[in-house]
Amino acid sequence: MTETADVDVIVIGAGLAGLTAGATAAAGGATTVVLEAHQSGGRARTTGREGFVFNMGAHALFAGGPGSAVLRRLGVAPAGSRPPRQLLALDGERLGILPSGPVTLLRSRLIGRRDKARFARILGGIGRLDSRRFADRSVAQFIADTGASATLTPVLRALVRTATYCDEVEQSSADAAIAQLQLAARHGVRYLHGGWGPLLASLGTRVEVRPGAAVRALHSDGGLVEVFSDDRRLLARSVIVATGTPDAVRAVLPHDPGWGDLGAPATAACLDLALASPPQPGYLMALDAPLFATTQSPPGRQAPEGRAVLAVLRYGARSATQDRPQLEAMAARAGAGSGAADIVHQRFLARMVVAGTVPAVTRGGLAGRPRVADSGLPGVFVAGDWVGPDGLLADAAMASGYAAALEALRYSDRVAAPAARLAG
Repeated sequence: MTETADVDVIVIGAGLAGLTAGATAAAGGATTVVLEAHQSGGRARTTGREGFVFNMGAHALFAGGPGSAVLRRLGVAPAGSRPPRQLLALDGERLGILPSGPVTLLRSRLIGRRDKARFARILGGIGRLDSRRFADRSVAQFIADTGASATLTPVLRALVRTATYCDEVEQSSADAAIAQLQLAARHGVRYLHGGWGPLLASLGTRVEVRPGAAVRALHSDGGLVEVFSDDRRLLARSVIVATGTPDAVRAVLPHDPGWGDLGAPATAACLDLALASPPQPGYLMALDAPLFATTQSPPGRQAPEGRAVLAVLRYGARSATQDRPQLEAMAARAGAGSGAADIVHQRFLARMVVAGTVPAVTRGGLAGRPRVADSGLPGVFVAGDWVGPDGLLADAAMASGYAAALEALRYSDRVAAPAARLAG
């Protein structure tokens, strides 16, 4: 007896990559369902406390990036506001403007006149680079190759951290960092109103999402793909696995996909603070440690009128006993808890995953990441912030989810025409 598919496309995982994949497949004309074992949203979900919204970290949407392009194709227009371009930098006990462009470079007192001229040449040069040519060298090697002095090196490293949310300068390839610096300089970022929740909700309305549906296994032999959950067996023409980190995706696949060692996840420790009023200075980057404090609201509307949300991160989580005092001290330097900016609520995340893994120099950078079709199984595709050659962080998640959905649509012959229209 011939079996028929329950749906055209099953997406496993309702994080940002999975919801993007599901919304794209549905828009392409496929009957689609997203299965999620826990809460929708994954690492992009938000929590609320008395009108304050906490993201799972200081997430920013890069304007003009691959993720924004995907959202435009899907007709999703998240609202948000840009943070100020000017950041302050903490060099030991010395506070000054972090140079990130011509205006801030002129105003900064953190570096001397000779270093300012050299830094201007470096920044101008980065904007003209073909980032793909630097996939074979690490971020650390790229910074060294610029000829940056001992004073400029920590400034460049801090700028890379703000653009990539990662401090793995020996392991990360320079192509990804350069592309992020260029993207940030040209388009900036947005802090989303209401956090990432409204964006996730908008994607979720475009596809059927089934929470509490844990997938235990799947099987594909070139025909229909079988998906086994706790209480049922589903059949699909194609499946997209978007369960988070590489290890989480491997756990669903029946065989090793042959990716090899992709490296450990990039992590951060995070302290979120709800404040009675906006702190001053509010935006602060450390030069001698991988620390960053940023007021997400305002500009993003994630707090009641007149109040604020401050996120403080340490890139590279160690332990709660090491990291929390450091984050609290950084929050105080950013203005939290001083006078009107009293702390109303707080949340500490000892270890949050920033990205499933970093684009490794040993694998050839962005181009060396697994592709959406690299599951090792016919009709099965993968998506996540470590998949595909496009972007980092949320950009990579959405770009790979979109690309995986197009591949799934093409694999299903009867929805090939809608897929072609969507891709165009």
